[in-house]
Amino acid sequence: MKKKIILGMVTICTLGLAGCSTPGHHADNAKSKSAPTSQTTQPSFRNNVAQLNDKTIRIKGVKTIKQPNETEPSMVAFIYQVTNKSKRVLTPKQAWNENMKVSQNKQELKETNFSDKTLPQNSDQTIAKGQTVKSAVVYQLQSPKESISINASQGINSNPIDQNANQQIDGTDLGTQTFAINK
Repeated sequence: MKKKIILGMVTICTLGLAGCSTPGHHADNAKSKSAPTSQTTQPSFRNNVAQLNDKTIRIKGVKTIKQPNETEPSMVAFIYQVTNKSKRVLTPKQAWNENMKVSQNKQELKETNFSDKTLPQNSDQTIAKGQTVKSAVVYQLQSPKESISINASQGINSNPIDQNANQQIDGTDLGTQTFAINK
């Protein structure tokens, strides 16, 4: 089992390093004197990171929450980090709500208030251009066993999720990631 894990990690590292080199990219004086090209990142949602035009949202952790009188978790917290790439001042809560939809069994989960010393409590802190702030959002679970889906979009999420349809949300759909619930 350990050999398979090590082999998998070596493969991933090798592919990661191979992606760092660009074919035909050699440091010579003619190319280094040319005008710099602007590199824009295409909006995407991969590996817990939503790359958006004006911000980056990075999911740093997922935590299930079980109240003292409960046998199963009833809430889930997403710890995330927002980096503002625009001149517009925003808050972590605003950034999350503009771009992320959280659902379970194709039904949108309701955000809830929950205070815990292990969760960042700064969802209303303003983020200026170039700044990064860590925050958390907590949702009430519908089921303590079913996985949770997060759908990211480049646009405003105002449509409710229809449980009977495989629908996209407003704006440009950037992808969906699924998180298993760990007890």
